[in-house]
Amino acid sequence: MSKNDTTLPKYQLVKDYVLLQIENNELGKDDRIPSGSEFAKLLDVSSITVRKALTELVNEGVIYRVRGKGSFVASKEASVSKPSDYVTFIISGNEMYDSSYMQLIKGVQSFLNQQGCKLIIEFVENDVEQERELILKLIQSENRGLLIYSANPDSAKEYLKEVRKRSIPFVMLDRFPSGYPVNCITCNNHDGAYEAVEYLIDQGHRNIGFAAYDFHLSTEVERYNGYLNAMANASLTPNDDILFLQRDLDYSRLLRQIQKGELTALFCVNDRRALEVIEQLTLQGVKIPEQISIMGFDDIESSKFAKVSLSTVKQHFEMLGYEGAKLLFESIKDTSRGYKKVLLSTDLVIRESINKI
Repeated sequence: MSKNDTTLPKYQLVKDYVLLQIENNELGKDDRIPSGSEFAKLLDVSSITVRKALTELVNEGVIYRVRGKGSFVASKEASVSKPSDYVTFIISGNEMYDSSYMQLIKGVQSFLNQQGCKLIIEFVENDVEQERELILKLIQSENRGLLIYSANPDSAKEYLKEVRKRSIPFVMLDRFPSGYPVNCITCNNHDGAYEAVEYLIDQGHRNIGFAAYDFHLSTEVERYNGYLNAMANASLTPNDDILFLQRDLDYSRLLRQIQKGELTALFCVNDRRALEVIEQLTLQGVKIPEQISIMGFDDIESSKFAKVSLSTVKQHFEMLGYEGAKLLFESIKDTSRGYKKVLLSTDLVIRESINKI
């Protein structure tokens, strides 16, 4: 095989070189293979290309690594744990809110069980710095791949660059960094929000507000855009007074608008916000849905048991986890392809919190 052969990706040249050496018995079991710098010089490729090739060979069980010593041809007697044994799922959030996280984990586990692969779960308390430190620690170990549910994907860009440098496959779940291509699995946030707002309009509502929670997240921006487009296509233009984009919702302003009839419905970016709104407005004596209709997003378990059962957009968390793990394995098997974003469908669930006017 010529090192000038350009018909194959460069990382494949490195893989083929190692496989040929093994096939020709020039490298036997437990023999050390050349280092990254030696490969780079020998085959005229970059160190990143070498890392990608060696990572694939490790995942395929052809070679194994010993920290501080190098890479070696695998043997049945090797006692080193293979990276194909496990995937790590990093979950960064405030709390295990309702059952949605458990559904995610169940979906991931379901797919990995089919692959004979173990799942390791790492929780981070919604701290971007802790999340970064954990990821940088994990990429020093042997993982088949990473599933990442990030508290702040835009802040994750720095550590994602390091993950890529080491050619470790990863998939972002639910949310992703803006302007930065990654493999990601999420629900169809825009269309789900559009359908919800369109339903409110069909019920006669025209003054429909929007309440965010963590507006820096891609999921919330997409739902906001779905809200705006549904309003625009019905020739409705929401004014700034009915847009609540801050984490601390201004209940005095909200209550004032409800009392004046300037707001008849509120689309909340998630069920957590919607349930909080129902609780706070009920304490203020506001009747739901008689005075204001409330729509959420997610359909977490507690939504159906609220003081007024919540109408919402259901996303399928277990499917999200399953498809996220599936996408990770697809990226492991075919590292030459581009990035992929998968959108899962949503369902509109109508309960007691919506009133027709």
